[in-house]
Amino acid sequence: MATCFTKLIRRTSFTTILLFVSCFGLQAGENGQVLESSANGQINGIVNPHDSTCYDWRGTMVPCDFKRPYADLLLDASSPATRFTDNRNGTVTDRLTGLIWLKHTNCFGMTDWKGAVQAVKKLKAGDCSSDPAFVLSDDSSAGDWRLPTMRELCTLIDFSRRSPALPEGHLFGELPPGFHWSATTLDSHSEVVWIVYFESGTTCYDQIDSRAGHVWPVRGPVE
Repeated sequence: MATCFTKLIRRTSFTTILLFVSCFGLQAGENGQVLESSANGQINGIVNPHDSTCYDWRGTMVPCDFKRPYADLLLDASSPATRFTDNRNGTVTDRLTGLIWLKHTNCFGMTDWKGAVQAVKKLKAGDCSSDPAFVLSDDSSAGDWRLPTMRELCTLIDFSRRSPALPEGHLFGELPPGFHWSATTLDSHSEVVWIVYFESGTTCYDQIDSRAGHVWPVRGPVE
């Protein structure tokens, strides 16, 4: 029986690392071939018609037909009718998780992972001022924000939606193309970090020296 993973090989000058992309946002047939979502926008990346097995980003088996906000599955809870609150200070509160997110989803542009960690540590009120609609004015100081863990980042995925795969009624700015960094490294490869593509809700990994990642800071209780 095929499993809902696709192999991704990344080569470095020293070694070849065999990585696996989570099945969310993808389908795999009995021969392991990955099937792309249809161009008409149908949400067929989560429904798996091939009697395969689906896993979440940690390798835990999950229903292949799950088509809801991922937070409902992670937290074993249902989203409130009004899940997000615009705090009108450059931040948005998620009432389901209690986390406070930066409203600007692309305040820092693309950077490698270490650059993302440092940028978030320095974030403070007055930053992200390139767009008056998203300037941070929450009285926060450097050190108040952090890069989200993978579990925290995944709470923003909605597997019933695409472009972006964010919950209905979200109050964030337009998401840039590409992936967002998490703070979570792979257990067996500290130089590889979990990431999320919010266009499709796909989770996978990338190396820490890749300069292709975006940064989405968060505040709130540490996971």
